[in-house]
Amino acid sequence: MNRKHNERGPVTRLLMVISLMVLAGLMLSGCLVSEKKYKAAVADMESAKIDLEKSRMMREAVEQENDKLRNENEKVAMDLEMMAAEIQRIKEGRENERDLLSAREAEVVKKGRIITAKFGKLKQNHQKLKSQNRALKDTVRRYQKELKEARQAKARQVAKVPASMTPKAPLSRTKAMVASKPKPSSASAPVVTPIKGGLAPVNINTASVNDLVLFLGLTKNMAEKIIANRPYRLRGELVAKQVVPKATFDVIKDRISAARK
Repeated sequence: MNRKHNERGPVTRLLMVISLMVLAGLMLSGCLVSEKKYKAAVADMESAKIDLEKSRMMREAVEQENDKLRNENEKVAMDLEMMAAEIQRIKEGRENERDLLSAREAEVVKKGRIITAKFGKLKQNHQKLKSQNRALKDTVRRYQKELKEARQAKARQVAKVPASMTPKAPLSRTKAMVASKPKPSSASAPVVTPIKGGLAPVNINTASVNDLVLFLGLTKNMAEKIIANRPYRLRGELVAKQVVPKATFDVIKDRISAARK
């Protein structure tokens, strides 16, 4: 309201100045103004007043347009600041993602190396287990073969032993073994001569040192070693446990058993 009042004040003063100048001009001319000229002057004043009012309205419209443009400019500036902040946030987010991806990639590479090393160890263990499994299969086959031979030998021995054997038979067997016992030689394994006849096999799980020496012709040290490594599930364990040499075992294998009570 005050703004409009201030804008109209200069216009009114301008009109008054123009009116005074016209009256002064008429007075200076030294003649009276006719009514027609007066009306023309008044019309000119009204026209000037209208033009001034139009100019004022145009100026107000221009000022309003300037205010509008100023507001839009401020809004655009705020939008630009928000966009700049969003771009900065996106850049920081991309950098963080890049760092995160780099760290993740390094972690994956590290885990891959660990897994590769574990796979190598598992492969080595697998090869070792295959070798052990192959050795166990060979051992099982050998034990099965020895067990079969032991059963066959036992069946043959049972078929050969007469039912009317007297208790004096072990004495005869002892004498025969003593008589057939070889003399010690320089070899590490004693040379044992197989004893023919229907004698029961010597149980390596229960026989004493003297029985092993007398009936099998072994040395005392070897007999004590057999007793120290008891019990035996199969005869072949004498060789598997490295109790007696293979050559000695081949000589006595048909005269021994590994029965467990």
